[in-house]
Amino acid sequence: MDAERVTVAIVTRDRPCALRQLLKSLLQAGGSALARVVIVDDSSVRVDPRREFPGLPIDYVPVPNRVFISKAKNLALARVPSEWVCFIDDDNLVPEDGLSILARDLGADRHRGGLMPSVAYARRPDLIWVYACPFRPGRWDFDLVGRNRPRNPAWEGRLLPTDALPNASMLRTDLLRRLGGFEERLPVNSSAELCFRLKREGFSVLADSRVLFLHDVDPPGVPGYWAQHALDPGRVYHEVGDWLLFRRAMHPELSPTNWRFAYHALPFLLGVGVGLALRRGRPFFPPLLALARGYRRGLRDEPLGIGLGTVSGPVRPPGSPAAKGP
Repeated sequence: MDAERVTVAIVTRDRPCALRQLLKSLLQAGGSALARVVIVDDSSVRVDPRREFPGLPIDYVPVPNRVFISKAKNLALARVPSEWVCFIDDDNLVPEDGLSILARDLGADRHRGGLMPSVAYARRPDLIWVYACPFRPGRWDFDLVGRNRPRNPAWEGRLLPTDALPNASMLRTDLLRRLGGFEERLPVNSSAELCFRLKREGFSVLADSRVLFLHDVDPPGVPGYWAQHALDPGRVYHEVGDWLLFRRAMHPELSPTNWRFAYHALPFLLGVGVGLALRRGRPFFPPLLALARGYRRGLRDEPLGIGLGTVSGPVRPPGSPAAKGP
């Protein structure tokens, strides 16, 4: 696959060191051949990386006021000149040939709408962050395949069903624009809603375990490692609100105050609270207040109205028949 057909889009927020490491990995992976690297900087203090990385075709877009992830991705999408676009979170690292493999596998079937790479921990590359994210039965939670387990060759080199696109995703630019981009009513977590719309249009969405990106976050063993992103009250406010709004869209037959929403949200809410308590020396009450406010937002905001639809179903265990792609 010609690398000039790929644009990398990065949304960054107050993580200049993480962004620098991601750009280094892009450069080492042949990023100079990319059509463009669009960086939407949603930071409180912005640092233009173009001088440090003259070998990358960077289009730097500073945002004067915080817009959060979904809107920032749409700002990046408007500046993509190429056939494919790969959205990458700023705390990830790209392996050599990773982008070209994703683009090749996406282009191998015109009915594929999007691919995510599988992901390992950058500081523990033997340990999986996630292989794929299909819904569990009932569509309340995602099955985070392989999470916090050693790499398993039986899961790798395959195309796996997924219902969300965490960390990174390779998408068809024209298709994404035709669908209206990312849902800005879900400011932080809109990838599952995008997967729903892609599948409703007849396209598949898959995880490509031929490729392993590296997620540069605290690995298991660091106290409260799972709550690292919850240190940002603005983000956690939208995260829990997005969770509830999307589940309401998946279960329109239920009242927003139905006990099932609170029941299924409880593990997330408790997990964040415990994680924050374990991360000593960090503000504790502002994120907790943001959790409560975000849940109230999820109850009060208008539902998305996407209704029920086809999802991927459970992932088959290693050794059973599965779609292997080209």
